[in-house]
Amino acid sequence: MLGKLVSRLVVVTVLTLPVVGSSQIARAQDAYGATAYSPSTDATGISWDHPSERAALNAAIAACNQESGGANDCEALTSNTNNCGAIAVGKGGAGAGWGDDKSAAEAQALAGCSELDGGNCKIQLSACN
Repeated sequence: MLGKLVSRLVVVTVLTLPVVGSSQIARAQDAYGATAYSPSTDATGISWDHPSERAALNAAIAACNQESGGANDCEALTSNTNNCGAIAVGKGGAGAGWGDDKSAAEAQALAGCSELDGGNCKIQLSACN
């Protein structure tokens, strides 16, 4: 009887190991985010937690185009993996930034935007993967 119990335990352990291992792999996958900007309307878009860079870029552009009021001229600014992102808009255009936390991303976005002519940069959006 003890032999049957041990063999069942071994079978159950062997069958559940791949499931446990695959769930760890799923949690280790990268999360992608992106930012987009419409130069004609100053509309912005940001995306996060996407399974690929392409999906993140498409989502940011789509969000921006929706905000653009029909201009549909949004272009991707940046993309990144497993970080926080931000977009700042001023009179001269937009700046995007990424960092380990929102404040670092926002500081980088403001710095990039401030380098453009026009000034008056303000954070429009920020998010973390």
